[in-house]
Amino acid sequence: MAFAMWMTMRDLPLADILPPLPEPTIAVQLANGETLTSQGAYRAPYVALDEMPLHLGEAVLAIEDRRFREHTGVDLRSIARALLRNTQAGGIVQGGSTISQQLVKILYLEPERTFTRKFHEAVLAGMLERQLGKERILELYLNAVYLGSGAHGMPAAAHTYFDKEIGELGLPEAALLAASIQLPSQVNPFSDLDAARDRAARVLRLMAEQGRIDEATRDQAVKGLAALEPKPLPSRAGSYFADWVLKELETLKGQSGGGLSATASLNPKLQASAERIVREVMAERGAAAGATQAALVIMTPDGRVRAMVGGLDYKASQFNRATDARRQPGSTFKLFVYMAALAMGAQPDTRISDNPIAIGDWKPENFDRRSHGTVTLRQAFAHSYNLATVRLAQEVGIGKVAEVARLFGIEAELLPTPSLALGASEVTLLDMTEAFAGLLRGRVPVRATGIEMLRLSEGSDALSITAINEREQTSLSRTQGPMLGLLRAAVEEGTGRAAAIDGLDILGKTGTSQDSRDAWFIGLVRGHGLVVGVWIGNDDNSPMDRVTGGSLPAEIFRSTVIAALEGAPAPQAAQVPRTVPDTAERPQCDIRACSAAYRSFRASDCTFQPYSGPRRLCTR
Repeated sequence: MAFAMWMTMRDLPLADILPPLPEPTIAVQLANGETLTSQGAYRAPYVALDEMPLHLGEAVLAIEDRRFREHTGVDLRSIARALLRNTQAGGIVQGGSTISQQLVKILYLEPERTFTRKFHEAVLAGMLERQLGKERILELYLNAVYLGSGAHGMPAAAHTYFDKEIGELGLPEAALLAASIQLPSQVNPFSDLDAARDRAARVLRLMAEQGRIDEATRDQAVKGLAALEPKPLPSRAGSYFADWVLKELETLKGQSGGGLSATASLNPKLQASAERIVREVMAERGAAAGATQAALVIMTPDGRVRAMVGGLDYKASQFNRATDARRQPGSTFKLFVYMAALAMGAQPDTRISDNPIAIGDWKPENFDRRSHGTVTLRQAFAHSYNLATVRLAQEVGIGKVAEVARLFGIEAELLPTPSLALGASEVTLLDMTEAFAGLLRGRVPVRATGIEMLRLSEGSDALSITAINEREQTSLSRTQGPMLGLLRAAVEEGTGRAAAIDGLDILGKTGTSQDSRDAWFIGLVRGHGLVVGVWIGNDDNSPMDRVTGGSLPAEIFRSTVIAALEGAPAPQAAQVPRTVPDTAERPQCDIRACSAAYRSFRASDCTFQPYSGPRRLCTR
């Protein structure tokens, strides 16, 4: 073993002497090969000793090996102390190892504590000192020692705990890292900051006692230590997404029994645009509206998530509001009411009363506090009339509405009460975005995934995640077209007009819960295969100031889609019947009703000018 060790060290650069790290248990990369996130060991680029702060090495020597520059690899005094402690304990509880011995253990020996191993360690430490010398041993050690949180070496720990290059570390930070060496998993700045500070204070005291720093420097460093807070690596685009996809992979890892590597479905450009737009809109208008949080999900019709915003500031809060916050979806839940009605034979032009209705003590109201007489399902859905929707849900049955929601993949608890029709049960943004994706695809349920391709082990074939997530689905061939037509009406003439984009076939639905506690917009971009869900609200569930799904959420949707499709090819031809029937099927023009409804009404062709897009036929 000694000869093999000598041969290894004789010709290699120091950086190449370090043993390879264990493979990450989970590794996720983007389509371009860039690493998104991983679980497992991390080592930063090798740093020479003269590029490290002097006080870092001194802090480590003070706590780990005060006689480092005096012994020849083995410290007999430390061994004597350890022998006494171990004899008293009836086993090995204290190692007394020098830096050289610890480095031997890192490089060449197994971690078991036996007297034979300690003997080999001592012999090899002496050889190491003769071969490399003190400074090179210390340099190697500082680049290799494990410091918790997956960080191997001081350069990695500087990045992990303080988001700094190692040369930028001050004395308090150096003491905190040195304090983590003995129990790196239990006592580090992330796992137990108070314990790490206490041990770092001991490091500073020992440095002063050993003459490595003076008392004034120690006192100043102790003050700095009290104020020192670990600073995780800055959030990169996709941090909420990265956390979410790691959870998905952990489940798969448990099933596979080994390591996993995956290619993520995330689109970095789209993710960056989505984060920027959400931040800008909320910074400009959120405070005035009493809104402090937002979430967004962009996926394809088959559930591949291209972007995810789980909140406004990942550093401040890692809680993912897109995947974990259960909120009332408001009128976006009407999707299931109208799908249930269409499945039972209703049509978009089926008429229903929007007059007041009472069910026991519950008397729902429309958002505008008015009733609108007899309306078509298209009008009721487009303008989000609650009275007509509640009446429709009563006709098809609340149980049927819940059944359709389950068919679309909603697994949350659904209250068997009439208010279910108006979104009284809590769901996540991801739940609802999946449901709308299924409608666009024409088959349900669709399950969101952040994985494009998956490799179960080194050397195995890459698998498409769709093959893993494939499940029995239900076709919506009979009801998809009419329902998409209703969603188009909501954007063209209803509550979602702010989401309309010239030249694009936009379909969607607004949602606003009671007292404006939640505001939603979930939209589809026909021809481009995009499904975008947006939620705005407050973590404490406090009301916002007149925020509706057709205001800030629809605006965020619109800006996000424009950014997403910048430079994209022309969309495919839409296959969904237009909201307005073809000329041959046009009803007689009601000039009086249309002129009263639309200022821009033109009697010559019975059309009006909506907020955006070309003129539309008046069908009133």
